[in-house]
Amino acid sequence: MDYNFINDENLREKLINARLIRDVQDNKNESIPIKISANLIDGEKYSTNKIQSKNKDSKKTYRKKVKQVQNVIKQNESDRESSTKHRRNRETRHKRNNLNKKYLKLKAPPTKDLAVTTKQLSAMIRTGLPLLEALNLISESTENRSLKFVFKETSIGISRGSTLVENLEKYPSIFSDMYLALVSAGETAGLLPEVLEREAELLESLAKVKSQIKSALAYPIAIFLITVIVVILMLLFVIPIFVEIYEGSGANLPALTKFLVDSSNLMRKGEFYLFGLPSLVFFYIVIKKETKKYSFKLWRDRLLLKLPITKDLITKYCLANFARTLSALSTAGVPILEALQISKRTLSNIVFKQVVDRMYNQIRSGSQFHTVLIEEKVIPIMFTSMFRIGEETGELSQMVTKLADFYEDEVSNTVKALTSILEPLLIVFVATIVAVILVAMYLPMFNMMNNVR
Repeated sequence: MDYNFINDENLREKLINARLIRDVQDNKNESIPIKISANLIDGEKYSTNKIQSKNKDSKKTYRKKVKQVQNVIKQNESDRESSTKHRRNRETRHKRNNLNKKYLKLKAPPTKDLAVTTKQLSAMIRTGLPLLEALNLISESTENRSLKFVFKETSIGISRGSTLVENLEKYPSIFSDMYLALVSAGETAGLLPEVLEREAELLESLAKVKSQIKSALAYPIAIFLITVIVVILMLLFVIPIFVEIYEGSGANLPALTKFLVDSSNLMRKGEFYLFGLPSLVFFYIVIKKETKKYSFKLWRDRLLLKLPITKDLITKYCLANFARTLSALSTAGVPILEALQISKRTLSNIVFKQVVDRMYNQIRSGSQFHTVLIEEKVIPIMFTSMFRIGEETGELSQMVTKLADFYEDEVSNTVKALTSILEPLLIVFVATIVAVILVAMYLPMFNMMNNVR
């Protein structure tokens, strides 16, 4: 740009210097930079009264150049403000990410501990104790380190003017979306004690059902591990004693006995552990990676819903969790579509998650619950009928609560029935394994006695 149209020599010199400085910074040798910083001119802004037209006949050119200089200054100031704002946002985001990384390292407390703490908080607030003091008391009395830290930090945040839900959102590894949604609804409606008590009951129900499932699985897993340990000990210490007897007799070994003897010899060699253990670790890593894929999880969940032993238990467990969570959220005033999305996260089976996704899409388009559920094969007829009755009578929350109670009782009864069936079956399984090993070891002796006769 030619600055000869500016009669003020000082201003013209400052513009030229600004252009040279900007060229050096940008490593360019062009005639005029795109932007001119007002800071390079001692903070002075261009004024139209300092710019005079060199040629009075060229008023159009004069106005154009004045407007161009003014636009450059405005754009430069706007960019500087946006750059400052962007830098502040980046610093704030960086601090928040660091805090979230710190919070994510907290170990999630047991569901039972969180339920007890929530119930204590509800009781304290209900008696008239201020929320800040109640949080401090809980942080001092609880034994769980994660909860102690969380409630202490929450009390500090509330003292600085934040809300309860804003502070709890910082700890996603401890508080689920369901918990946060209920707390938010309670704060908004001014019913925080009632909502916290309902949250504690919900957590206790979920913990009860989960513990029943774990107890049902713990027994067969323990029996299986004990069986594996017994077999390994027999292969390492019992079978070698019989091998010496067989070698001295020179008798031909049956196929089953020979297989066990070869397995025992292999396990007592150092090469087995040198090459076998790394292979086992490799296969474990590969299997673990494959089992995390969505396609495998979908195949597994579909298979579990087809097996007679696991079908009823998984169906009742998922429906109990879904109904209990949906009832608590809808009663607290959470919108039904948001409640569906949150309730879906409590489901452990992908097939049922897909059902909830279809429910969400069709209900958003105007359909009713029972019209969607009646098309799903994995949903029992009674579950669909109860939803239809609740929608027709306008008491959907109460009906869903009754469904949750019913299916939780059904889960308990199913677990007891499965446990009573599995106990004798597992005893028979262990006895069969041990009997096969003993028969395989004593079978050559019977053949030797027959040969002597």
